Amino acid sequence: MHEMQKKYESSIAELAECCVRTAGLGYVTSHGGNLSYRVDSDVVLITPTKVAKRKITFDDICIIDLNGEVLYAGEGRRPTGETPFHVRIFQKRPDLKGLVHAHPPVLTGFAMADSALLEKPLLPEPIIEVGPMVPVPYAEPLSDELAEAFDDAIELSNAFLMKNHGVMVTSSDGIERALDFLEMYEAAAKSIVVSEMLGGTSTLTKKDVQNLDRTMNTRGLPMPGRPGRVSSLVQLFFT
Repeated sequence: MHEMQKKYESSIAELAECCVRTAGLGYVTSHGGNLSYRVDSDVVLITPTKVAKRKITFDDICIIDLNGEVLYAGEGRRPTGETPFHVRIFQKRPDLKGLVHAHPPVLTGFAMADSALLEKPLLPEPIIEVGPMVPVPYAEPLSDELAEAFDDAIELSNAFLMKNHGVMVTSSDGIERALDFLEMYEAAAKSIVVSEMLGGTSTLTKKDVQNLDRTMNTRGLPMPGRPGRVSSLVQLFFT
């Protein structure tokens, strides 16, 4: 085992497990999607290119720095071609540790429909835990433009709807928590589709969101987005 693999052994195993779980949930197919896990201030574990997530093992995980330079990669392995937008997000959000980019069917349907429903206050849990699903304009996959497309959105939430592409969900608590949040949002998206079929989706009122703000303050929970950027949920959803 390489010395860097030894140093980050448990985190590498966690990332590999999350890759398999992401595929098992049906959120990625074939080589699609990519996951990354910041394990030190300037060290990131990231998935390799051209390996199906359901097949990823410990030895497939690559290790890079915050400039995207490879610190370790096993024989025949290279980091995902979408490394630039992972490292750009980590650079702009030092609080984040886990990033999951995936193509869950229902959320990706929202991305294709260009729907604004996921920007609205609909369900308490996603609002408190993650924030709104902030839209990110379309940019070509694997391009520098895709990395830059996040610049206007990345400070405002921990979840992002990538137009005609998929989603990025993040967490300051690690890669497993980021995947938990993605699962939460895909479930919410399914509920929204059902509510639309049944006649329309109602939103929480400003007073409802003010009460959620009070709950967050009482419990000492962090606001979504870059620390210090968002002062309240009301600011996020009603300004």
